[in-house]
Amino acid sequence: MSQFADGGIVASKPYISSANYIHRMSDYCKTCYYDHKKRIGERACPFNVLYWNFLAKHRKMLGNQERMRIMYSMLDKMSDREREAIGSQAAQYLQELSSL
Repeated sequence: MSQFADGGIVASKPYISSANYIHRMSDYCKTCYYDHKKRIGERACPFNVLYWNFLAKHRKMLGNQERMRIMYSMLDKMSDREREAIGSQAAQYLQELSSL
Protein backbone atom coordinates (compact mmCIF):
# COMPACT_ATOMS: atom_id res chain seq x y z
CA MET A 1 0.00 0.00 0.00
CA SER A 2 2.98 2.29 0.55
CA GLN A 3 3.82 2.24 -3.17
CA PHE A 4 0.46 3.89 -3.81
CA ALA A 5 0.90 6.63 -1.24
CA ASP A 6 1.36 9.18 -4.05
CA GLY A 7 -2.21 8.54 -5.20
CA GLY A 8 -1.22 6.62 -8.31
CA ILE A 9 1.11 9.16 -9.89
CA VAL A 10 4.08 6.80 -10.21
CA ALA A 11 2.46 3.37 -9.94
CA SER A 12 -0.85 2.58 -11.63
CA LYS A 13 -1.50 -0.40 -9.40
CA PRO A 14 -0.96 -0.43 -5.63
CA TYR A 15 1.42 -3.07 -4.37
CA ILE A 16 -0.95 -4.74 -1.95
CA SER A 17 -1.48 -8.38 -1.19
CA SER A 18 -3.81 -10.72 0.54
CA ALA A 19 -2.70 -13.57 2.76
CA ASN A 20 -2.87 -15.98 -0.18
CA TYR A 21 -0.04 -14.14 -1.94
CA ILE A 22 2.04 -14.02 1.24
CA HIS A 23 1.43 -17.73 1.74
CA ARG A 24 2.54 -18.58 -1.82
CA MET A 25 5.62 -16.36 -1.79
CA SER A 26 6.98 -17.02 1.69
CA ASP A 27 6.95 -19.39 4.62
CA TYR A 28 5.51 -16.87 7.09
CA CYS A 29 2.15 -18.65 7.20
CA LYS A 30 3.51 -22.04 8.21
CA THR A 31 3.32 -21.46 11.94
CA CYS A 32 0.89 -18.57 11.99
CA TYR A 33 -2.18 -18.65 14.22
CA TYR A 34 -4.32 -17.12 11.46
CA ASP A 35 -5.83 -19.04 8.55
CA HIS A 36 -4.63 -17.53 5.28
CA LYS A 37 -7.70 -18.91 3.48
CA LYS A 38 -10.29 -17.15 5.63
CA ARG A 39 -11.49 -13.63 4.80
CA ILE A 40 -13.48 -12.88 7.94
CA GLY A 41 -14.27 -14.30 11.34
CA GLU A 42 -12.36 -16.16 14.00
CA ARG A 43 -8.74 -16.77 12.98
CA ALA A 44 -9.17 -15.05 9.60
CA CYS A 45 -5.89 -13.53 8.50
CA PRO A 46 -5.86 -9.76 9.07
CA PHE A 47 -4.11 -9.30 5.71
CA ASN A 48 -7.26 -10.54 3.94
CA VAL A 49 -9.58 -8.21 5.79
CA LEU A 50 -7.29 -5.22 5.28
CA TYR A 51 -6.73 -6.10 1.61
CA TRP A 52 -10.42 -6.24 0.71
CA ASN A 53 -11.17 -3.20 2.83
CA PHE A 54 -8.45 -1.22 1.02
CA LEU A 55 -9.89 -2.19 -2.35
CA ALA A 56 -13.42 -1.24 -1.29
CA LYS A 57 -12.26 2.06 0.18
CA HIS A 58 -10.28 3.08 -2.92
CA ARG A 59 -12.67 1.78 -5.57
CA LYS A 60 -13.30 5.23 -7.03
CA MET A 61 -9.59 5.63 -7.75
CA LEU A 62 -8.71 2.02 -8.64
CA GLY A 63 -11.94 0.59 -10.03
CA ASN A 64 -11.23 1.60 -13.62
CA GLN A 65 -7.69 0.23 -13.64
CA GLU A 66 -7.49 -2.66 -16.09
CA ARG A 67 -5.04 -4.50 -13.86
CA MET A 68 -7.51 -4.39 -10.94
CA ARG A 69 -10.56 -5.64 -12.86
CA ILE A 70 -10.38 -9.25 -11.66
CA MET A 71 -10.03 -8.26 -8.03
CA TYR A 72 -12.99 -5.89 -8.21
CA SER A 73 -15.11 -8.56 -9.88
CA MET A 74 -14.28 -10.85 -6.93
CA LEU A 75 -15.24 -8.08 -4.51
CA ASP A 76 -18.53 -7.59 -6.37
CA LYS A 77 -19.34 -11.30 -6.07
CA MET A 78 -19.15 -11.14 -2.26
CA SER A 79 -22.44 -10.79 -0.46
CA ASP A 80 -23.36 -7.46 1.11
CA ARG A 81 -23.11 -9.18 4.49
CA GLU A 82 -19.54 -10.34 3.83
CA ARG A 83 -18.46 -6.90 2.59
CA GLU A 84 -19.99 -5.30 5.69
CA ALA A 85 -18.21 -7.82 7.93
CA ILE A 86 -14.92 -7.06 6.18
CA GLY A 87 -15.40 -3.32 6.75
CA SER A 88 -16.30 -3.85 10.39
CA GLN A 89 -13.41 -6.21 11.13
CA ALA A 90 -10.95 -3.94 9.27
CA ALA A 91 -12.11 -0.95 11.31
CA GLN A 92 -11.50 -2.95 14.48
CA TYR A 93 -7.98 -3.93 13.39
CA LEU A 94 -7.14 -0.37 12.38
CA GLN A 95 -8.46 0.98 15.68
CA GLU A 96 -6.32 -1.53 17.58
CA LEU A 97 -3.26 -0.46 15.57
CA SER A 98 -3.83 3.20 16.34
CA SER A 99 -3.88 2.43 20.06
CA LEU A 100 -0.43 0.78 20.05
